[in-house]
Amino acid sequence: MGFFDKAKQFMGGKNMASVAITVIERQPAETARFPIGDSVLKGTMVITAQQKCTLLATKYEVWLIIEGEAGDSPHLVRSEQDPAPNTSYSDTCLKMPCDLVPGQVITQPWMVSDVDIPAILAKNGFSRANEAASDPRVRLVVKCIADVKGSPFDPSAEVTVGLSPS
Repeated sequence: MGFFDKAKQFMGGKNMASVAITVIERQPAETARFPIGDSVLKGTMVITAQQKCTLLATKYEVWLIIEGEAGDSPHLVRSEQDPAPNTSYSDTCLKMPCDLVPGQVITQPWMVSDVDIPAILAKNGFSRANEAASDPRVRLVVKCIADVKGSPFDPSAEVTVGLSPS
């Protein structure tokens, strides 16, 4: 592959795949709720190849957004990645790197452990974590990312998840 072919592939990389979050805690992602005190958040992401590409990894981020007088204050609650370093997976799991062809769809279940929303709320002035569930200034956002080889901007999706008292 020549220099211009590589540059063309790199510049066009943003449309290599698309990502959608379809399920959060066995609920449709658009209406999902998560108890504030739970420590494990699970879901499913769907990756659709737009062109021939290589999926290197999938990443998951859980953010707590707290609106203040100066604007939104994002707090990274926890992040995970598959494949996780030094982890072996069964033969039924998706092996990465994974070469994808246009139109191929990958359904990837994921899990983020050690989620501690009450600790972040306490550091931000919420003495009772459960009260934040009904506070419109507090939002939980889940982001799923497909790490695609050669893509300058990895495809991702975000969904706001409703909070419920524990």
